[in-house]
Amino acid sequence: MSVPFDFDTEDFSTDCDESSREARFLSAWSEVYRNVLACVLSVVGNRQDAEDVVQQACAVLWEKYDEFEEGTSFNKWAATVAFKTAKAFVRNKRRHTGFGLSDRVLSKVIKVRVAGNELFELRRETLRECISRLSLSEQRFLLDCYRPRRSLVKFARSTKIPIGTIYTRLKRLRQRLTNCVHLRMKQQDEFL
Repeated sequence: MSVPFDFDTEDFSTDCDESSREARFLSAWSEVYRNVLACVLSVVGNRQDAEDVVQQACAVLWEKYDEFEEGTSFNKWAATVAFKTAKAFVRNKRRHTGFGLSDRVLSKVIKVRVAGNELFELRRETLRECISRLSLSEQRFLLDCYRPRRSLVKFARSTKIPIGTIYTRLKRLRQRLTNCVHLRMKQQDEFL
């Protein structure tokens, strides 16, 4: 069977690789965007400036995405790039306006923020592990309760479960998850 047109399979696979690369980047970026914005905002102190810095950081991340090592924390890598971009922004602003945080103070702010991010990431991963230990029906219940743009009242109506029962069940699950996270974090702390 002949193909009615010629195309270079190498070009085709390169295009597919590029779109897959772009999809991976966009997926990872969408997961960390709010965190990166919060990190930058803690350094620059102004929402508009922070959004500009985040856009610059995003461009740098995309440009250097080939340097990102799969399997490592995209959040940590993105935050590091964003902090460097924010630090350069603050330095430049300080040079032009004559005031702003010193490099020493900026470094301390960044260290505190990075440590907080690492702890948050560890707690998030621990929560995922704890959720995976729940029964499938409990996991489904949590997912239904936290579904975006759906209130618990609507959920109660659609399932014909009294709202009080939903709140009680949700409270118990949250408590179990909180206890699980605390216990696992304590065990990890003792291990280290």
